[in-house]
Amino acid sequence: MRKAVVNRDDFDDDDDLDEFDDELGFEGDDDDDGDMSEVMSGGGRGGVRKERPLKSWSDRAILQAAGDVSGPECLVVLTHGTRLATALRELRPDVRFTLFTTEHFFARTLHSFHSDAGQSGAVSIHCAAEPPDGPFQSILFPTLAGDSSEVAQELFQSLQTRLVSGGRLIVSTNAAKGHWIDSQLKAVFSRVEQQKFPRGHVFTAWKSGPLKKLRGFRARFDFRHQERVLVCETRPGVFSHRRLDGGARALIRALSLVRDGQSSECVLERIVELGCGCGAVSAAAAVSFPQAQILAIDSDARAVECTAQTARLNDLSQIQVVLDSEGTIPNPGQWDLLLGNPPYYSDFRIAELFLQAARRALRPGGQVLIVTKPVEWQEARMRQLFHNVQAHRFGEYTVFSGQQKRP
Repeated sequence: MRKAVVNRDDFDDDDDLDEFDDELGFEGDDDDDGDMSEVMSGGGRGGVRKERPLKSWSDRAILQAAGDVSGPECLVVLTHGTRLATALRELRPDVRFTLFTTEHFFARTLHSFHSDAGQSGAVSIHCAAEPPDGPFQSILFPTLAGDSSEVAQELFQSLQTRLVSGGRLIVSTNAAKGHWIDSQLKAVFSRVEQQKFPRGHVFTAWKSGPLKKLRGFRARFDFRHQERVLVCETRPGVFSHRRLDGGARALIRALSLVRDGQSSECVLERIVELGCGCGAVSAAAAVSFPQAQILAIDSDARAVECTAQTARLNDLSQIQVVLDSEGTIPNPGQWDLLLGNPPYYSDFRIAELFLQAARRALRPGGQVLIVTKPVEWQEARMRQLFHNVQAHRFGEYTVFSGQQKRP
């Protein structure tokens, strides 16, 4: 859940809020509301719901290129928003689109706008750690400048294996320079063509045959907690990739605050971590409280997969993993401890989601531990919502502890 699940910046890059590109022949408005506002406002039933015009140049470039893509099966990779899906369906009703995202929030949005998914056969929605197997005649992949290069590399390779021989991958970017994408596509495709526009690039890559060698992108790291050395499975795009993040380390150290304050009358039996990433904190919590059941939640399917693997690597069967972006925790009012390391951007909307989830989940007297760098908002909000709020400094991070108010 490190990636903001309700941050509208995930939908539109700032460069795309200006005039629309004449070279692509699109018109639009200047409304900068993201997909979330459409979902929250409700809408029509069945079929394809009406969405606002595309504003991302990368999306509009893909839509332009989709006019002559081959079908019948086309995969659309959505990493920054969901508006493109409706535009594609309206443009190419003759194509069967599979909409792929690793983000649960995007999947919920897609299901809201495409309620006929799985019924009409014209569209399907796939939210998972890996793209669906296919095979596909065409794959469309809009990207933005500043995207993770390693995630892109892994996806380029994975998508190549999902294409039929002779199939093509179309990639757009609003980056000023396209050299890097060009070189990475040429590493896995036999033929790549590039179109340069004033505000970005469009690449078309054709598959001639299977890859001779698949590159591995997963990694593992270990860290010591109490008497154990714990191993974590990671991959590009998952929080705490290749190393234990400083915030996660601070949250793990803060587990001793709970352990030291534990009494025989109050044994922790249920612990939940929001935004589990690669599962390091959940694994440490399972070691600190071996009698407890641990629920690890993340909005990213790749993170959920990594946490599940981390649990298996360390033989921590008490860890259960759930994909969720709403802060929905089962058995509300019955949890003893909630752990969270929310992202700092999106005007603290994700931090607020974490805190509200803690209020719903914790039993009276249950504890919450939230780690942060910016302390002012976090401390003020914690004191509004919880009792006995304390700040604990661990290097450059602060962990706030609090207790659920009693009726």
